[in-house]
Amino acid sequence: MKIAYFIGTLKKEDGATRVLLALICEAQKKGIESVIVTGWAEDESISPVPIIQVPAIIFPFYKEYRLPLPGMRGFKKQLDEFKPDILHVHSPDTSAWAALKYSKKRQIPIIATYHTDFVSYLTYYHLSYLRSAVWFLLRRLYTRMSFVTTPSQIVSDELSSRGVSNIKTIPWGVDITKFNSSFRSLEWRQQILQGDNKMILLCVGRLTWEKNLRIVATTYNLLRERRSDFVMVVAGDGPARQELEALMPGATFLGHIEGVELSTTYASSDILLFPSSTETFGNVTIEAIASRLVPVVADAGGSKSLVRYGENGFLARPNDSEDFYKKVELLLDDQMLRKQMQESGWKFVENFTWEKVFGSFLQIYQKLLIK
Repeated sequence: MKIAYFIGTLKKEDGATRVLLALICEAQKKGIESVIVTGWAEDESISPVPIIQVPAIIFPFYKEYRLPLPGMRGFKKQLDEFKPDILHVHSPDTSAWAALKYSKKRQIPIIATYHTDFVSYLTYYHLSYLRSAVWFLLRRLYTRMSFVTTPSQIVSDELSSRGVSNIKTIPWGVDITKFNSSFRSLEWRQQILQGDNKMILLCVGRLTWEKNLRIVATTYNLLRERRSDFVMVVAGDGPARQELEALMPGATFLGHIEGVELSTTYASSDILLFPSSTETFGNVTIEAIASRLVPVVADAGGSKSLVRYGENGFLARPNDSEDFYKKVELLLDDQMLRKQMQESGWKFVENFTWEKVFGSFLQIYQKLLIK
């Protein structure tokens, strides 16, 4: 079996990229060949398979991303040589439409995975008036796919309500060899705490406003006004960083981190603060739970499907800083509750393996090839 994966931008800190690479690694274990077609690869060394990079332009609303030029010209010859059996689309941009055209011309099955709640992002960029048009285009694209997968039932229900019927829910996995409590470092904690005996509150992710970062800032400041027994750490980078730093005096900003440094940061912290309501799954949430953090996340989007209220974390009302503050405060005040939630969380993530995730995709691929 040979699979060609399409994604508009292969950016290493993006959840979609990390998911794609995890799937490819599992495919390799089963002897399946893969190739990635993209408009821009930030760092080609992160991919274990060949990359076909097609001409692209800077995405107008988000300069860190690229929009592949329309059509098949940029990848047709190389993909013909590769001879894929399946096309798998991971972003609903021009690359997806090009993949769809190639699929029809070569009579190759094509599926798509819905990673990102782009429609919700429009509000943060003052483009809400485009919602109907964007949903029209998404519906038109996805109804032409053999299958559309989503990582959470709440997202599947949303797509279904918009007229997309060929949906299958496949939650993502987490690599527990990379995210677990063995990475906890007292030395790292001492560097952050400067010798103080305090708790570490962590926020991880791309620093963009659609991640509800203003709620992070206001929650932090509410806590800071009323107590001094914690330190706030923010891991990640993005266009909102400079303004966010100004809104959060005293917080520690680590910038973009990855690998062992990211694993250590998770495992050495205590509580995750993640108010994003635009997640389709919540990679940050599942990685934090696997690392024995207790998450406080928005009661919305994909993160909602990962947190069992009062068992492995807390759900807070979206865009309600006061409610996030109350939930974090409960955890800061109750060590026994934190430990109970940590244990429940670890048991919860045991079922989220990438082998199991790819197995679900493999069933889809095989079903399409039999037809």
